[in-house]
Amino acid sequence: MVYLLLLLDLMSVLNMKSLVFDIIGSFEPTAKNRKQKYNELLAYVYTTFDKRITLCKSDKMMNKYKKMRNSILQYIVANEREITAEICKIK
Repeated sequence: MVYLLLLLDLMSVLNMKSLVFDIIGSFEPTAKNRKQKYNELLAYVYTTFDKRITLCKSDKMMNKYKKMRNSILQYIVANEREITAEICKIK
């Protein structure tokens, strides 16, 4: 049982990582500083999901996107070094 929960947790982290890297692929930073690029990414993720949330008509979908936004932002904050390194690869 514990092994299954750990496996599911690992799968969600891997899915989160791929989702974040997909978002980074569509992100075009304007800043030159590493920290500013990171802050721009946080703002980009927030506003992208905020647009989706405002377009939703049902509360269920709004809550889904809010949870997704919060979990992605938490992942980005928890893995700041890795995310910043990936952002700096973008030209």
